[in-house]
Amino acid sequence: MIKMKAEESLLTNPTKLYTLLLLYESNRHGYEIIEEFMRRLEKKLSPGQIYPLLKSMMKKGFVEVYDEYNGKRKKKVYRITKEGQEICKDSVEKLKGLFDALK
Repeated sequence: MIKMKAEESLLTNPTKLYTLLLLYESNRHGYEIIEEFMRRLEKKLSPGQIYPLLKSMMKKGFVEVYDEYNGKRKKKVYRITKEGQEICKDSVEKLKGLFDALK
């Protein structure tokens, strides 16, 4: 039941799904996610949009965070969890099924 609700949430919120897809590719810090949205989709996201989204996905267990140090600077880097990978795969499969049904 929880998994189904999580999938529905991803299917109705493309920003959540695409964020997970980006993290599926590689670990990223928040600003890098914002940059990738702009570069790939020409969609402008603000920090006020992406960080609460990442926080909610962390609470659900889809994403985890760790600190990365570059000299004295610390960055929070986000990575997808195994549960996040499963939900992401399932959601993409459901989307493929929807698009196939439209053909």
